[in-house]
Amino acid sequence: MSGKEACIMGDGVWMLVAGLGLACAVLVVLLLRRKRPAEAAPEAAEPPVAPVEPVAARSAETPKPAAATPPGLAGGSTPALPPRAPVATTPSAVVAAPATRPPRSVVPPAPVVARAPRFVLRDALPIGPVMLLERADPAAWALATPVEPTPMQRDALGALLVQAGRLEAPAGAEAGPAHYLVRLRGGTALPLARGELAGAPGGDLQCEPPDAIDPTQAAGVAAIMLALHCGPAYLSGLRARVSETKSLAAALHPKLLAQGEGRLKALLQDLTRYLREAEENYAGAIRKPVFIARVGETTAQAEQAWHQALQALSAPRAQIEAQLGATRFGEVQLERSLAALRELQGQHRLLDVAARVLAGWHQLRLALGEAASGAAATLRAARESLEAGAALDHALLQRLDQGIEAAKAPDYVGKAEFLANRTAARELLGKLDDSALLAGSAFVDQVHEAVEAGFAGRAPLTLLLQLDEQGRVAEVRTASAP
Repeated sequence: MSGKEACIMGDGVWMLVAGLGLACAVLVVLLLRRKRPAEAAPEAAEPPVAPVEPVAARSAETPKPAAATPPGLAGGSTPALPPRAPVATTPSAVVAAPATRPPRSVVPPAPVVARAPRFVLRDALPIGPVMLLERADPAAWALATPVEPTPMQRDALGALLVQAGRLEAPAGAEAGPAHYLVRLRGGTALPLARGELAGAPGGDLQCEPPDAIDPTQAAGVAAIMLALHCGPAYLSGLRARVSETKSLAAALHPKLLAQGEGRLKALLQDLTRYLREAEENYAGAIRKPVFIARVGETTAQAEQAWHQALQALSAPRAQIEAQLGATRFGEVQLERSLAALRELQGQHRLLDVAARVLAGWHQLRLALGEAASGAAATLRAARESLEAGAALDHALLQRLDQGIEAAKAPDYVGKAEFLANRTAARELLGKLDDSALLAGSAFVDQVHEAVEAGFAGRAPLTLLLQLDEQGRVAEVRTASAP
């Protein structure tokens, strides 16, 4: 290679290097002029001086219309578009402006009721008001019986007394806490609570003065008054009886409870469950047609179980009669009589449980205001059967005792067994004589009297209340209406 060619080649290399350097410089300048994302974010967060529609928002909307033609040119002028709501933008999304909140609803104030000595709720019958609300006499308050309503019951009673401040105080009333009286007409508590009263709730029932009593609140108060009156009258005593019956049933032999496909045990379990539901929500239980119908059906099943247990006594009685009718009462008759006595004792206990279960279901049905039409006759027949059976067994066991006394011990090896059987038979006779079918008769007789007296809700119901300084129910008492 000559020197001229080497010179030309060196110039080319320098021109290439210079071009590459110029290109690098241009790239560096472009990179420096471009903003980094971390520096652009705060600027995007700053509010713009004038609301400018972002490019992303324009691309998401309909295409922008053509530019307006200046005035004086052909084609006229395009009407101005309505202003768009400003939106805030971020590098990755577009957020719309928050919507305006709707105005809050205004609760209407309670109606103003004219002052009156009493508030009454009437129906179409001319026999007095369905519900009466007035100021109570302090003497009546002192004689009333305190009760313990639940917090929900207190709130419902307080809702009825919203207008109680408009009631005029009785003449000569002394300063002090105000007492109020709520009275329901006889026979109206249950239909009013269930909404079965003519026009209830809120139908043809009229209030004097107007708006003083809300019929829908009156229905809830009627249910609470029934709960406060019927709970102590029926349910509390029934709870103790059911607990006692469960203890007696637990002591029975499983073979006895298995009679009748174990129906008696199932009836006792259902009675415990239904009683618990009535105790926890009596006001709701009296309003459930399915619940009340189920109680009626199970009461009929309890009557069938009672009749089966009563018929089961005939077998051990017949065995004892057969041994007493023998020409000679010896060791064989004594052994068979002892087995029949044990069977009779077990059937006595089973019949006692069956009588208690029968009475318990009838009392629960009465507490719900749905006593069966023939309940009094059924319970009367059960009580008479228990008394007649007790008298029959007493006479039978006396005859058996005389036969055991007349029996002589044999003179051979079986003498010891004979003496042991005679001792066991005498002990068993004493136990049967002391508990002869009359243990459950007292409970049956008690429920029979309650059924004949009628449902407690048929009589007029009276409730007295005292309000505190905040207008809430502070104390509740029950009293019998005159």
